[in-house]
Amino acid sequence: MNESSKINYRLLHNFLQVAQAPSFRDASGKIHRSTSVVSAQIKQLEQQIGTRLFHRTTRSIALTPEGELLLQAARSGFREIESGLRQLQETLDLRVGRVALASSPIMAATFLPPILAAFEAHYPSIRILVQELTPAEIAQHLKQGESDFGLGPRPEGKEFAFQPLIQEDIVALVPRKFKAQASDTISLRELSRMPTLQLSQATALRSVLQHAARKHGIDLTPKYECTQAQTLIAMAHVELGAAILPMSIIPQRLDKRVQALRIVQPALRRPVGLITWPHRSLSPAAARLAQLCLQRHKTASTA
Repeated sequence: MNESSKINYRLLHNFLQVAQAPSFRDASGKIHRSTSVVSAQIKQLEQQIGTRLFHRTTRSIALTPEGELLLQAARSGFREIESGLRQLQETLDLRVGRVALASSPIMAATFLPPILAAFEAHYPSIRILVQELTPAEIAQHLKQGESDFGLGPRPEGKEFAFQPLIQEDIVALVPRKFKAQASDTISLRELSRMPTLQLSQATALRSVLQHAARKHGIDLTPKYECTQAQTLIAMAHVELGAAILPMSIIPQRLDKRVQALRIVQPALRRPVGLITWPHRSLSPAAARLAQLCLQRHKTASTA
């Protein structure tokens, strides 16, 4: 058997500590062994290899040429071992890990399901927690580490990383009794003359509406205000007013009493995307799920 295969790798690790320290005393503090024990271990390693590794004086140590060669080899070897262990841990994490995802309710109901189905096909043992939150709550969860990443409108401020996934039209679900003439659009000013059904102040969509209304001198005070989009849709179906919502949440089959009209003058759109907290890295499972979200965006963009 090759003599190098008999080397105690604990001795090799301690050699690295000594080689990167000014003295045996400093190295012994890092290794948590006495100076005499560390010195004896280096002598044992030198005997196993068959050459001196250090020039020793009463105050300091210095590597011999052979010691320099071993130092480079040991550094390279331990880097490879650490890399292999990281890859192994990432593989295990993708088998038994957990991902907490903070999402706007609309993205959770429309954008996310096919992505989760694709993820499930490859990583069936990963547990997924989807938290349906307002934009402010998404930001708070990301800051506090309660969620790995978010899906929602662009957050305010520059402390978050934001990667756009879709540009979404804002539309009005209008009862025909408020607008009988055939059309596929409606102006914001015309909407302001109807009773409107809007999401609550805590939502990003409400902020988009308020900004556009102020900019064009329009009063867009809601008649009814709710936290859930499905509630507004149900209200529009019974002709309580015009529900203002993102296009993605509008049902494909509408009650014959209502019509979905794209808002113009001004046209209203909002970016929705992947939100991360840059001060915290994603786990392998979370990174893979986030990658699938971005891949779906690229596929949709090139289709």
